[in-house]
Amino acid sequence: MSVIHLNINGKEVKGNAGQTILDIARENEIDIPTMCFDERVEIYGSCGMCVVEVEGVPKLLRSCATMASDGMIINTNTERVKSSRKTALELLLSDHVGDCRPPCVLACPGYTDCQGYVGLAANMEYREGLKLIKEQLPLPACIGRVCPHPCEDACRRQLVEEPISIAYLKSFLADIDLASDDVFIPELGEPTGKKLPL
Repeated sequence: MSVIHLNINGKEVKGNAGQTILDIARENEIDIPTMCFDERVEIYGSCGMCVVEVEGVPKLLRSCATMASDGMIINTNTERVKSSRKTALELLLSDHVGDCRPPCVLACPGYTDCQGYVGLAANMEYREGLKLIKEQLPLPACIGRVCPHPCEDACRRQLVEEPISIAYLKSFLADIDLASDDVFIPELGEPTGKKLPL
């Protein structure tokens, strides 16, 4: 491969033909923020966080998807770049309900990791799913049958078809455990000294 020379933020760097601006910047310890970039998948450049200014090019370029060429003069921290990144981040966060914490988890009065045990059940990891439920709920077979399941009202799956039957999955996992020869009993914590009135 032929060696190419670039200038990034006033620093002379080398790279190889066929590399992106982001690749060369990272090899030279120059930080360019990214959110959607993952070297294991095809480059899409959708987040807009990795934009840079290239001298002679009127628009900002996405460094993850732009092949570097010999003689490029690149700036990664101009006011225009920072403003564009700020706008991109604001747009990404403007409709992020459920991205930080899933709506089902936020709606659960028992604070269970609904998304976690639903995923484990989907992968047929039933015992692990039950362990996750029992971190918060001591009687999942009962609660799965009587819970008014506000988590299902909040489930984003209903935007596609119908919500996942989260309460049923809770009792399903508990019933499998109760029918087994090795019922899972969580370890008890240290005594708190508190007692229920009789």
